[in-house]
Amino acid sequence: MEAEKKKLKGVKEAIITGIIPIILNILLTYGFCNTLFLYTLHIPTLYLSFTMMYLIYVLITVLVKKTHIATYIISLVIFVLSIVNNVKFYYTASPIYPSDLFFLGNIGGITGIVKNDFLSHIDYVQMGILLALLIGACILSKLNSITISNIKVRVITGVSVIVVLFIMFVPINAKDQFILNSIYNVDERKDYEAITTDIQYYATYGVLGGIYGLELENRKIEPSNYNEEQVISTLEQANASAVEEKDLQKPNIIVMFQESYWDIEKIDEIEFDKDITENFRKLKETENGVNLLSASYGGMSSNIEFELLTGGNLAYFPTGYHPFAQLYRKNDSEAKPSIIKELKNNGYSSKVVFGRDYYLSENIYKKLGIDEYINAYSDMPDYEQKIKGTYISDEALVDEVIEALKNKSPDEKIFYMTATIQTHMPFDKDVYDGYDINVESTKLSEEDTGIILSYAQGVYDTNVQIQRLYEEIQKIEEPTIIVVLGDHLPYLYNIDGEDVLAKLSYFNTSDEKVDLLRKYSTEALVLSNYGTKIDFGSEYISPDMLLTNIINQMDIEISPYYKWLYNIRNILPAQNQYITLDTSGNIYYANEEMTDTMQKTKMLRENIQYYLFESN
Repeated sequence: MEAEKKKLKGVKEAIITGIIPIILNILLTYGFCNTLFLYTLHIPTLYLSFTMMYLIYVLITVLVKKTHIATYIISLVIFVLSIVNNVKFYYTASPIYPSDLFFLGNIGGITGIVKNDFLSHIDYVQMGILLALLIGACILSKLNSITISNIKVRVITGVSVIVVLFIMFVPINAKDQFILNSIYNVDERKDYEAITTDIQYYATYGVLGGIYGLELENRKIEPSNYNEEQVISTLEQANASAVEEKDLQKPNIIVMFQESYWDIEKIDEIEFDKDITENFRKLKETENGVNLLSASYGGMSSNIEFELLTGGNLAYFPTGYHPFAQLYRKNDSEAKPSIIKELKNNGYSSKVVFGRDYYLSENIYKKLGIDEYINAYSDMPDYEQKIKGTYISDEALVDEVIEALKNKSPDEKIFYMTATIQTHMPFDKDVYDGYDINVESTKLSEEDTGIILSYAQGVYDTNVQIQRLYEEIQKIEEPTIIVVLGDHLPYLYNIDGEDVLAKLSYFNTSDEKVDLLRKYSTEALVLSNYGTKIDFGSEYISPDMLLTNIINQMDIEISPYYKWLYNIRNILPAQNQYITLDTSGNIYYANEEMTDTMQKTKMLRENIQYYLFESN
């Protein structure tokens, strides 16, 4: 009988001990992300996150012999790191990374944590709940503790765990890509479902799974044909190349980064009582219009911001790479190229105003060289009074642009970028209290028609404000240009989760390449108050070539990198991770054989981008 009780006690202790790492893993996610559950129940990453906690738990146990002591140690680490994460997130909008443990190497990134008032930025309710739950886990572990005394078992187990962890983290490209594709589903990520911040990444995959995933996704993979000497020589030659005549003088530059802007008049299934995009199309004909090949569909605006402001292209990063969440959290990211820095070196001041910054990108924009950052959602005291629909109106943001132009000193040159938000998802007929446009005929369901009407109202308002701003700069004597671009097509989903745009005939031709091009195409426009003409060199360009074209046609000094990009605009004018276009409008799949010149230029560009953005 006594033996039976002892056996049952042993079984109970084994079961409870097996549950403890699961509890600790859940509490770690709660401490970092303020949630007891993963945002998306994705079984492969759930298993991975729990497996990593088990490995850590077993490793510590074989070092200290007793499972309850391992629980104490891990619980203490979770609590301390959760407090530090709480404060770090307040100051930097980023969670803790493994690199933060090396204080000497990362002192600049964590300085804010030791400010005198850091205690006031701890969520004491969350930390109190976490502490209580951790204490409960420790008590449960103490009452069911297991002791491992056998030195041979401990050594074999410890070495085995270390070997497994070593294999997991050692850089092996084939292994890393297999894990990213099979566990993290990197190849299947939709742009509109993408994870926009690292704290969301942790909440999606679990903290341990998130740390591991970011480690794999952030790894620099040197191109197979990488030749640094060739890169340096190419940039030197570009710097010494003949200078073309500059037509653009040195204007003020206003960038209207329009959320989800696209010419909705291309849809055949629905007709409105007004021409929604008439203003834009007329300006495109009389001024400087070009089609953009976007890097994303339905979301991930920050990837377009990255391309626009750096000349980097997502096609040369790993699938699923998010520069704002990955590249710019590295210690050396201040040294990366940016067009804002190019303008700053030529005497420009700079400012960015977001309707709402979903990417927590203030620190990133500082690394890009911006002088002043405004997030209207959090920084404008009268934000609520400026809402139209769900978000601040385009009209209110154009008011801010006009005010900035009026208040600048006559000898000051400005780069002013505003990222609008009025046409951001979700889309629903009830979003607006009233409409300036009406549907005359439709072949779509009532719900889908209402969704498109909601989007069309935002596009209509955008057109009104673009025209208004264009007329406003005509009153200014100083040379001024307005750069308008749509970042990506909208994600118009209905109650059944269907993408309304994906069902339309415009995106369903008999040519798969044309369908891809249309899915990733938006519009861009450069307006001026002095009749300037911009030579884009092609009907389609990608966002990395938009401001690159402009600064190369300005009478300013720029870096060799941007000169070289300009020199290849007639070879590789437009590309993303899916397709590439040449100047004649021919479409190539990303991995399809191109002309020799295009292929060689693409390989060289891959090397140059690696050298400038990833090699250091």
